[in-house]
Parts: sequence; C-alpha cells; structure tokens
Amino acid sequence: MRELSDRTAINLKKVLEVALTLPGNYHRFLQAGLIDSDSGLKQLVTDWQTAFSNLQPVDKQTVRQNPGLFLATADDLVYRGMTSGTSGDFFTYFAGNEWNQARLLARQRALGWWGIDEQVPIINLASRLQPIRLNDISLIGNITADWLQNLKELLQIKPAVIRGYPSRLSEVAAALVGHSIPAVLGVICTGEVLFEFQKQLLESIFQTSVINEYGCQETGISGLSCPECGRLHLDVDRCFYEIIDGELVTTDLFNYTMPLIRYKCGDRIQLDFEACLCGRSGFTAKILGRSQEQIKTQQGWKYPGEICLPKFPGILNYQIVKQNQLDVDIWLQVEPQQSLDLSPLQLWLENLFGEVRGRVIVDSSDLSQLENTQSCSDLEWIEWVTKKSWREWLELGLLPAGEAREIALLLKSLIQPTAMVNSGISPLAQPSKRIAQQAIAKLLQPSPCRKSPVELMSVRVLLLTCSFLADRPTRQNIYHSAQQRLAEMNCGEYSAMVDLLIPSLAFDSNTARSIWENTNLPDSGKLDVFNIQHLLAAFNLAASTAKRENPNIAIAWKPILSILIGDLNFWASRFQIQILASWWELLNGKTLASSIHRQTTGDSFLDAWLTWRQAILGDRASATTALSQLQATATLPTEIARVELEQGYAKLLWQEPLNPVEWLDKIQNNAGLISTNLPDRDIDPIPWIPLLWKLAPLWLARGESELAYQFLIAAAPPDMRASGFERLAREMNYKQSTICDRANGKFNFNYPG
Repeated sequence: MRELSDRTAINLKKVLEVALTLPGNYHRFLQAGLIDSDSGLKQLVTDWQTAFSNLQPVDKQTVRQNPGLFLATADDLVYRGMTSGTSGDFFTYFAGNEWNQARLLARQRALGWWGIDEQVPIINLASRLQPIRLNDISLIGNITADWLQNLKELLQIKPAVIRGYPSRLSEVAAALVGHSIPAVLGVICTGEVLFEFQKQLLESIFQTSVINEYGCQETGISGLSCPECGRLHLDVDRCFYEIIDGELVTTDLFNYTMPLIRYKCGDRIQLDFEACLCGRSGFTAKILGRSQEQIKTQQGWKYPGEICLPKFPGILNYQIVKQNQLDVDIWLQVEPQQSLDLSPLQLWLENLFGEVRGRVIVDSSDLSQLENTQSCSDLEWIEWVTKKSWREWLELGLLPAGEAREIALLLKSLIQPTAMVNSGISPLAQPSKRIAQQAIAKLLQPSPCRKSPVELMSVRVLLLTCSFLADRPTRQNIYHSAQQRLAEMNCGEYSAMVDLLIPSLAFDSNTARSIWENTNLPDSGKLDVFNIQHLLAAFNLAASTAKRENPNIAIAWKPILSILIGDLNFWASRFQIQILASWWELLNGKTLASSIHRQTTGDSFLDAWLTWRQAILGDRASATTALSQLQATATLPTEIARVELEQGYAKLLWQEPLNPVEWLDKIQNNAGLISTNLPDRDIDPIPWIPLLWKLAPLWLARGESELAYQFLIAAAPPDMRASGFERLAREMNYKQSTICDRANGKFNFNYPG
C-alpha cells in the first residue's frame, strides 16, 4: 500500500472505525489484524495502516448477497442509490448527509475547471441518467425528428452542456448531421469507455470540447478529464484508490452510513501517478472497461479501453459485436449520400480478430417513423383510458386516429414524460415544451367539431394537467377554463365531477373552499381508471402542500405520499367524495367544509375512519376516542388490518414508542413484507412505509442489520413520475459497449435505433 497523506489517513481511520463494528466486515478485519482483539473492545490496532494493507477486498457479489451486514445506521439517510447492475449483481446502497455534500462539492469543483457553474444547465440525453442539480434536465426516448427538435429548442433557450453514454450521444450526433444546432457548451461522456472516433464525431457535430467522466456511485468515485491535457483526474479527496490484481479497489472516505472498505466495483483502470501538466494534484486514470468485458483478439484477451477503434471514411458511428470465433456483426451509421467503402473496416477487423465473417447492419431508420404506435378509434381509446390498464395502453402504443389524437398525445407526455427536471415535475410549463404548450392551448378552446365523449375527455385531461404544473397562476387558469367548459356542457357525470375536485388538493385554502362550495357534488358513483391515475398524479403535487401547511403530519407520517396512495388503494372500491375532502384537510391541517362530514356515507367503517381522520386535526382525547370507535366498527380482516395501521399512524403522530417485535408480526401479516408467507388476501405495502422508516433503526439497534436493511428497501418512497421516467429509460436508453465479445458468454447486447 502506498503512503497515505495526513488528510487521507485521518479520513480513512474515521471510516474504518465505523466499518469495523459491522458484521459484514468484522471477520475480514479480524483476519487482517485490523482489530485489537486483546483489548476486548472493537477498536483499531495501533499500526492500523500496515494491517489495512493485509485486508482482503470485498466484491459486489458478496455485498449483494447480504447488504444489510454493511449497514451502519438507519438514521442518516439522505441518498439512496442502486449500483449499475451491468452484470446483474446490483444492490441498493445508502449514504448520509456528509457524503452527499462532499459529492456535490467535488462535482461542482471539477465542472468549474471547464467553466460550468451552477447556472449552466446539463442536459442528460438518451440515458437513464437523472438530473442532479436544479438547472439540469433529462431527455429520454427514441431519437425521432420530434426528439431532436425538442433538444434543439432546449439549447435555443439557453446554451447548455449535454451529457450521456458515449454510444448514445454518438447516435444523436450522427442523426444531427446536416442540422443547424444551437450552441453547446460541452459534451460530457460517462458510463462507458470513450473511444477516439466517438470523441472526434462529437466534437465535429457539437463544435465544443468533449469531457470524459468516470463515476461509481456506491464507492464515491468520481472523476473528470482536465481541459488542458485531457487526462482523467479522479477525486482523491473522497476516495482511496488501489489496483489489486489489475482491478480497481476503492474505499469511500465519507460514507458512514454504508461504508464499503476495499471494495471491488468490477472496473479495470490504469492509474498514472505521474503529475499532470495541468498542475492539478493527485493521479490520473485510464478506463479499460468492466472485468467481464474482455474480448478475444489476435493479440490475446483485451479490455475495450485497450483497443483502438479508429474513424473510417464515410462512417459516422459504429458498434462491433463478436458473435463467435468467425462471425462479427457491425452496426453502422453512415454519412448521407456518400458511397461507402467497407474495405478499411474489413482490414481492421482482420487485423484485430483474424479471419472473420462480417455482417454489416446499416442503420436506415426513418426518424419520423420510429414511434411504435397503433391506431384505434376515438371511442376505443377513451375505453382504454377510462376502463383498462394504462400500462397496456402505453406498451401497445395505442393512439386514436381521430379528433382525440392530440388529447392522447398530451396525456402520454404527462404520464410518461420524455423529459424530467430535478424536482420530479414534468417541465410542461417550460418554454421548451412547445408541443405540449400548443396542445394545451388548443384544448383550452372549446371545439364544436368534437363529439361529446371526446370533448369531455379533453376537459378531463386539462384537469389532470393541473396536477403536473408547479406554476400556480398557470394551473389556476387552466383549471377555471376546464371548470367553465364542464358547466357549459351541463355535465353531471360522476367521474368528471371527481376530476373537477381532485386539483383542489394542491390549491390554497380559499380557492379550494370555493371549488367545493360551487361544485354540485355527485350523490354516488364509482371511480374509473382515469380518476385513479388522476389522483395518483395529484398526490405528488399535493404532498408538498402538507410540508408547508401541516408540517406536524408531514414529519410524523413521512412520506405523506405513501399515506395518500395507501388510502386510495384501500378505499378505491368503496370511494365516497368525503374521502377526497378528508385528504385536503389532512394536507392543510384545516377543516374544508363541515357539511361534507355531517353527511354519512352509509358505510359504518368508512364513517368511523372519516371521523378519526378529522379528529387528528383537533385534540388528542377526541382522536383517541375516534380511533377506539374505528376499532369497534371493524369486522372484515382488511378492516381489522387497517385499524392496526391507523394505530401505528397514531403512535407516529404522538411520538409513542414502537415495539419492533410486535410490529414485525403486524407487517408480516398485513403488508407481506420480509416474510415469504404472504397473506391469503390482497395486500398493499405502500401505506406501511412511514412505520418501516421508524422501525428500521430499532431493528439495527437490536443487531438485526439484514432486517433493518430490508425495511429500508421496502420503504422506498413512491414517485409516479420518476417511475414513468425510469420505465421509459429502461426500454430505450441502455448502456451499450461499443465493442464486445458475445462469445465469452458475459454480455447482453442490444442494437440501438
């Protein structure tokens, strides 16, 4: 082990002192001689630096098998991430506030080398990369003509840096040949080995510098190439790096929540300790690839970063897949209207692999036809979105061919956004969303040409749009227009009237009360599928109201979004309009309209539940009485389980202690978590999330680290928009090795386009 600087030694010792107490590390530490076994205490030996050099590394597979054994605390959790899972062995990791602050500062410092400050947006293109900073945005989906236009409009508003996987960025660059492109301030390539031909293509199309980025989140690694020499500088302040048996081994110096010590992330890197001419301290690195990415060549087994992929005349972008010893697939994007001579490529392949058979696949995608859509009638589409599965509708690419087409496109852009900003709100209010803005503006104008069902759907979609807009004046203008349209239609349909009331969840008290007072409340009816999806969308925006208007509930029942979703899942089949009013009161900590609660629903358990939920806004004695009445009213197994859940909420609200053993039984019986023996009835783990967050530290304190970890995993906060983004990104925006060997059996490869 090389000599440590004073600063690194202090930070390393601090993280080792946390890590040695964890069951996942203890025996490994003891075997290396790191732990002073004579003292009877879990503490480092005096000469811990020498002992550290004897410590056996731990790999991702070992951590993945029992990640809870590496969990140090369940309290300091400000970051939740997932390893890339390139080889299928991913796991969820956690980090605390100090780690996150160090990460953000390191990134800010490295971006500053290139003149990229907090005011310069970074647009993540065609990848699963989500926004990091407030100004950042992610643009995903198929690279169609509309997608490229959206990108150009984003760049037209304000010059930005673009970022993504080199293979996908090269696809974008090749598709932009011949286009006029607004100014780009830089291109950041991350997630894959960056090859010279890709760098040349990106520089020629975007007319800016290409920045190489390296990162491995679970170990805190980060690195950026310098502008002067192009060498990749790793952040030596946050991580201690070693190369053992050719593989990168790292120790995160700031993660005290889930410290990974001498961790093999699976990357092959060459470290260069010679000082860079740019003058920055620390060493630099060259990325060779993943450990499983070896390719058999004439010169032996090589990693992608050890192979030079040259630029060929007439070829903009390419990918090489060796299928077996003789067969190689070559996917190409070529320069338009150019005669193509493949002999230089064939000669290069023979020099690299020997005698092979090359199958050339020239990308001939028509960008205007890439969307996978099927046509249906307007009424068939309305049937899908009101009575059937939205997931199936989106997967089928079903769009109406008639008057409802623009309505359907707007709805699709809302629920499956191709763009995301850091707040998680689809940026429809941004000037860049030209198509969405035009669609909204057009729908705001009543059309006598639209048939009645289509006109009604246009109003319902406008009402749902209100739940995606953070800008309050815009939201209110759209709402009042839709409200007026429904009145003019003299519509009394139950589902439409519910849609009219849903946006009130995120409105201020005066506006919400006015909505409820001036709406003819429907007597009875059932929620349709559109209502359910509208409520789920509205909850995301409404949850922020509780943080502002009713912080006691927001803190005690964190995340409040899980409470709302759990309520909806439980009451959907027995829904009454009073439940919607109750949600508004819960979020705002105020009474909406007492007359609503004086109306009984005819459902004794629901009436008792409504009384209990309203009582928590008042004194504890009244709430306790209401909770007892709720328990007395429960008869069905689902109702009895619901009472236990509400009792847990009461304990959280009143800060009463929880018995972890007692609550483990309740969770196993009612939420289906942890236990493999699921109940014989439908279960919903989402409403239990606030209790899981509270119970996880209690189990960790009892030495049940794996159980605590499973509680934290199950307590992932629900996020409808982020889930939609992730689904779309997984389908279309994958990592791809530009050169790979399928013959070694370690690759899953998909051709782009």
